[in-house]
Amino acid sequence: MVKLIRDPIYGYIRVNDEDLRIVDSPFFQRLRYIRQNGMAYLVFPSATHSRFEHSLGVYHVADLMFNRIKDVNEETVTRENIRRLALVHDIGQLPFSHTFEFALKYIEYMDNGIYSTFRNEFFKEVKVAKLHELVGIHVIQKCMNNDDLSRWMKRVYVENSEDTKTIKAILNSSLDADRLDYLQRDSYYFGVKYGQIPLDRILETVEIRGSDGKYVFNIKGRDDLEEYLMARYHMYSAIYNHPVVGIFNSVMAYTIAKMMMDQIITVDNIKECDQFLGFTDNFIISKLHEIRDRSETYSRLYETLYKRVKYRKKVLEYDQANFFSMAMNDRDRERELYNFIKDVKGKVLVYSADVSMPTDNIVLSLGNNVFIDLEKHDDASRYINIPSLRRKVIIGYYDDKSYQKFSEQFLPKQ
Repeated sequence: MVKLIRDPIYGYIRVNDEDLRIVDSPFFQRLRYIRQNGMAYLVFPSATHSRFEHSLGVYHVADLMFNRIKDVNEETVTRENIRRLALVHDIGQLPFSHTFEFALKYIEYMDNGIYSTFRNEFFKEVKVAKLHELVGIHVIQKCMNNDDLSRWMKRVYVENSEDTKTIKAILNSSLDADRLDYLQRDSYYFGVKYGQIPLDRILETVEIRGSDGKYVFNIKGRDDLEEYLMARYHMYSAIYNHPVVGIFNSVMAYTIAKMMMDQIITVDNIKECDQFLGFTDNFIISKLHEIRDRSETYSRLYETLYKRVKYRKKVLEYDQANFFSMAMNDRDRERELYNFIKDVKGKVLVYSADVSMPTDNIVLSLGNNVFIDLEKHDDASRYINIPSLRRKVIIGYYDDKSYQKFSEQFLPKQ
């Protein structure tokens, strides 16, 4: 039996009975209360969509992509496995999505003891997986009691098993079901045109090699591939890294880090299944509302995030952005920056935005058995337009005095 779920991007999404049991679980339903794009709704009012509908979209796209696999190993790469892993790929997302992960950078310097507690609980020796992926493995195993699905997630995101390259290509690569969905979905809800990609043409002109998980585009699909690369590039440059969105995300990340320091948020909010169910965007906002009068800092953060009292902004580009980013590559200099942010209690916040388009698993077929691996070829730009690096550094500041201190300490003299 199949359930039809109405979706504004694809029309109907077909979910079978076994997968519907995952959708109906409280841990998947929780994703309704995790916004897809953090604080972006404070700039783009209609961008209030959630990880719930995005996960259904990824499920649908992954199912379509399975049809494009060539020489599939049917023992490991099955349609059912790929769809199910696509469905739960974001089940471990924390409040305000990736903004929570930004908060770990603040807490690393603001309170290394708390940071170590989080790392030891979820990362341990793992260095490649993201926090929400590791949390997802934990939730599926400990909270949903699905050892088989949890084991598959671990193989894809942590172990990088040789026989999961094709699955990883569809779920977690430079051109995957996740990106193919969020570009279209975010474009729709943000009310912009940048992310409107030709999904049908992309799927028609590509084959996914079962041997190594590479996406092989025939020459007829070159323009469609370029359109995808440019769509993603401009969505990041103009929308995801919009200066005001970046500042609001930074304020929220700092707020979460401070709540960690004050034990309002603890590792138990993630580790304990009953607490995790209620650990959503609403949890953070309601807690901030409760404690807004506890200190001047919380009052300011509440005014910014709840009443939209904006920080002012300074955007560094070109040589200035390069100078700042290179300086922050030095660990001691980076520590100075975060100590400064801690000392001024978040009155100055910095958001670095590097936009480039990785093509690590994309190959262009020119015919006559000639293949151009875009990541490895010395002169790939001869064959296809690949956007170049665009860098900017966004500085949000609450008052002129704090910015003046920051400028004197971290910006080059004019």
